[in-house]
Amino acid sequence: MKYVNFCLAAILSLALSSGSVKSDLPSIGYHPGETIPDIVLTDSEGERLALHELKGKKVLLNFWASYDAQSRAANVQLYNFLSRNNADVTFISVSFDENPNVLERTLAMDHLEMISCYRETNGTDSDLYQDLRFNKGFRSYLIDEQGVITAMNIDTGDLQELL
Repeated sequence: MKYVNFCLAAILSLALSSGSVKSDLPSIGYHPGETIPDIVLTDSEGERLALHELKGKKVLLNFWASYDAQSRAANVQLYNFLSRNNADVTFISVSFDENPNVLERTLAMDHLEMISCYRETNGTDSDLYQDLRFNKGFRSYLIDEQGVITAMNIDTGDLQELL
């Protein structure tokens, strides 16, 4: 009887583990190796951009807010690095400043008036803020041509190695 129970347990174990076989496609999410969800962003003129429109290009997606000094400094450093190095990467800056005047003044003070900056109009109340759990800190994502996240929370040193 012990032998029969052992065989049944082994067969059940194999049957359950066969359902966990991974496919070739990355899962959708916000971590390296996953496909970035199709986030829709809005710029200061109300123009919308869906991330899927950038498929075929490398993208550096940087989230920040003027009230968060660390994320603001990272936004400036990443943009300046990509500009100086003529990197073949599309820089997308996403601010969580609810007030458009604050965003415009911040970009002017940081000498970034001409960058492609999008604004999450609901700030910390937005679904994107909640989904990405930015209450634990803002992040940046390097996304490859297929929409897969290759790196997260990168700085200029990381960019030098990756590009």
